[in-house]
Amino acid sequence: MQRILIAVLTIFTLSTVNAQETTVLLKGIITDRATGKPVGVNYEITDAQGMKVADAKSNGKTGEYSSAIKPGADYTMFFYGFDILKSTKTISIPPASKYEEVPMDFTVDKLVKGMELFAVEGFDQGSVKVNTLGDKVMAETIAILKGNRNLHVNITLLPDMAPPRYETIAAPKQDKKKKKGNEPAIPPQQKLLNPTERTSLNAELQKQRMDAIIASFPDAAAQMKRVHFIIDKSSDSQQDVKRNTMMIHVGEVKSLFD
Repeated sequence: MQRILIAVLTIFTLSTVNAQETTVLLKGIITDRATGKPVGVNYEITDAQGMKVADAKSNGKTGEYSSAIKPGADYTMFFYGFDILKSTKTISIPPASKYEEVPMDFTVDKLVKGMELFAVEGFDQGSVKVNTLGDKVMAETIAILKGNRNLHVNITLLPDMAPPRYETIAAPKQDKKKKKGNEPAIPPQQKLLNPTERTSLNAELQKQRMDAIIASFPDAAAQMKRVHFIIDKSSDSQQDVKRNTMMIHVGEVKSLFD
């Protein structure tokens, strides 16, 4: 009886050890979101406790990657590179009792000169400081610059949208044959006449806005070496329709060896 008990305990112990030592191979292809082409990107995998379990790079020609990790756990994938917009992705690996391959593909944003990061109506009419939406965009831009030390950005400021002008459109005449009180009266409608019209360029206002944006950076002197302003007075139908007054694009993207 004692021998049987020892044998059972031994089998249970070995099974537990094997389960703890089982690994799976996380593998797949990493591509650029915009082009769909494979990219070589650095990545780190950390567990739920923040411990790094893998640190590697995908193949620059095929985008293929692979890392051995333990099953039955959640992990965070962190993607980075001098020409990659840093990003994270949380993944869940199902339990496994033996070695197996777990396919999982990812997409990242490859930084290319001229790539649009943000385009918003970032200022209220005539205001020097950015509005709530503009403030959010600037906070995200600052975070991107901190995360990508080799990135330059171009901030384009456009003239404000012109004050709205409306035309009152009379309500359609009601059918006189119908008894009064059967249908509610239709109020007059307002039609916007100048949805894409901008004000004339106010150079002094735009300069004040530039100064306000610069002041929003925690380390303005250092960050301004990588931030470039463009004051644009030309008409852009696409931006006019969207009523954007502030656009942020990727400038130069250089590695430490360039």
